[in-house]
Amino acid sequence: MKARFYPVVLSLALTLVAFAANRAAAAPPAHAFVDPDTPAVAQIRLLGERTIDQLGNALILEVRRVLAKSSPALAIGMLHLKDYKLPLPAPGQPVVTAVRRTSLRVRNPANSPDAADQAALDLIMEQLQNGDDVARVLVQRVTLPGQPPEWRVYRPLAALQQCLDCHGKEAALAPGVADTLKVFYPADKAVDYKPGEWRGLIRVSIKEPAKKS
Repeated sequence: MKARFYPVVLSLALTLVAFAANRAAAAPPAHAFVDPDTPAVAQIRLLGERTIDQLGNALILEVRRVLAKSSPALAIGMLHLKDYKLPLPAPGQPVVTAVRRTSLRVRNPANSPDAADQAALDLIMEQLQNGDDVARVLVQRVTLPGQPPEWRVYRPLAALQQCLDCHGKEAALAPGVADTLKVFYPADKAVDYKPGEWRGLIRVSIKEPAKKS
C-alpha cells in the first residue's frame, strides 16, 4: 500500500503546485490610480505626456502622409505606427517601455483593453455620463507579483474630422472602407463616431530605473 501511496501523494502535490503557478500567471495585474498632481509622480507624468504629444503628432502626420498617396480603404492596413520609435532612455531616468491605443470600441482585437486599461476607460466613461469634467490625464500604478511596478499615463483620444472617413457613420464612410473592414476586421466596433467624440485612450507604459544596490 505504501509503495503505491507515495507516488499518488507526490503526483497530487505537483498538480497543486502547477495549478497554483498557472493561476498566478493568469492573475490580472493589480492597479491603482494615483493623483497626477502628486509631486512623487511628476517625473512619470511629464515623460508620459511628452511621449503622448509625440505619438499624437506622429499619428496625425502618418494619416496625412498615407491618405495623400492612398484611398481611405487602402489606408486601413497602413495606419499602425509600427515605425514609431520609443524615446531613448536617459541614464538613471524612467523608461518608456510601450505605447498603445485602446478603447471600449476597438477595431483591431490586439488593442483590446486589459483589466487596468478597462478601469481607465470606465473612469472616463463615468465622467462623461455624469457630466463631470473629463480628466485630461490619468496616472496608474500597475503591479504583478515578483515584477517591478509599471506606471501608465493615459490621455483621452477624440475623433478628429480626418478620422471619420474610416471611423464615422457607416453610411458616410469613404468608398470601399466598409467592405475592407468586413474582410480585415469583421468584429470592428470603431465606427459611428462624430467629430470631437471620445474614442478611447492613448497609453504610455513606463518603468522606473533600477535602484542601485
